[in-house]
Formats: sequence, C-alpha cells, structure tokens
Amino acid sequence: MPVQAAILAGGKGMRMRSVSDTPKVLLPLGDKPILVHQLEWLKNSGFSEVFLCLGHQSDVIQEALGDGSRYGLKINYKIEKEPRGTAGAVRDLGSAMGDDLLVIYGDLFVDIDCRKLLEFHVSHDGAATVVVRRTDHPEDSDLALVNPDGQIQAVGRMERDGISSDLGCAAIWVIRRELLDRVPDEGVSDFARDIFPAAASAGDKLMAYETSERVLDVGTPERYKEFNESLRNA
Repeated sequence: MPVQAAILAGGKGMRMRSVSDTPKVLLPLGDKPILVHQLEWLKNSGFSEVFLCLGHQSDVIQEALGDGSRYGLKINYKIEKEPRGTAGAVRDLGSAMGDDLLVIYGDLFVDIDCRKLLEFHVSHDGAATVVVRRTDHPEDSDLALVNPDGQIQAVGRMERDGISSDLGCAAIWVIRRELLDRVPDEGVSDFARDIFPAAASAGDKLMAYETSERVLDVGTPERYKEFNESLRNA
C-alpha cells in the first residue's frame, strides 16, 4: 500500500519552555526522544521513509537525527521559511507527496496498529481518515461529530464552534492528495481548525477511526511529566 508518512514538528514549542530549551520533539520519553519513538513506530509499521516538516530550531533536530539510517528510515526534511500551519506545511510538500499521506503531530506518543488504520482508510475510500478517541477534556479538544456510519459531520471546538461530542481528534490522520486543494497557497492553514471543518461542511467523505489504543499528547509540561512518571513506574 503506497502510503507515505509526514511528521509535523515546525512549531516553536512555547508551552514546553518551562521544561527545557531543547526542541520539544527531542525531549526524552523514558530513554529516547519523542521523535525517535515516532520514527521507530513508523519503521515497525512498514514505512521506509518519512517527511519531517520543520521550522524553529530545524538545524538542531537535523543534527540529532541525521539522515534517519540509524532508525532504518530515510528522512526527507522540509524546512518552513515562514509558518504555514499544519495543512500549509503538508501542501508545501508539493509533487513529493503521492496519493495518500499519514500525518502525525510531532508531540504525540503513538502506539496504535498503523496497518489496521491504513487498511480502514483504503477500504472506506474517503478524502481523509481521522483517528479519534474518547476524551475526558472536551473543553480544550478538537472534537469530531460522527454519524452512525462513522462519517464525520463536523469538526471544531466546544466553546468556539458549539460542537458537542466526546470524540476528540487525536492529531493523526490519513489524507488523500485531493483534500489539499482546499489549502491556500499562502498564509497559515490548519487541518483541525480550517480544512476538516470546511470539508465536512461541503459533504466531503471524512471517516472517523475510533481507537482506545494509546495516542497521547505529551506537548504540555503537565502531560509530559505525567507520562514520563508513568513510564518510570511501569
């Protein structure tokens, strides 16, 4: 299945400055950096190369990871000159991107069966497949309103958009190339804030892949420290 992968790690990581000045994606989870956990997960899921979309402190990250050969992968670096948002960064991959792309945010710890996710995406033939999980903090989550057939009807925030759901978007999804036609050539554009809501409103087929497997946001000091503590006590 010719699906490519991209890790989005172009943010400044301002929320983690109280922990360290090290780029957020290089902070250790247990005995290895967050990004290394992701690279190993991709390798174990059958990927041989990955796009790494960077911005702030890109030189530090490139020096730390090299060409990816030590992880059994080829890393293709894409460096933003100006912030473009999550969707803009993916659109800027241009012709290097094929028909389907697995997208994952760089501050996640992921331990799901990626092959099942990709099989679901192909079998449902949607414009995108969004991983969703039950959330106990819907007030600060990107939420998905899903119909009984598993198709996403709306994406947004509880307070800002009036979305009432306990299914949170887990910042990992598989997209078809044509979805990027909705992304402007310039400026900042975000999948959860801009592209998915517009696509759902227009009737594009966005599928929800619900899982109880671990997809954990470790991008805040509290969640990062809590998860590291759980690893030490495991």
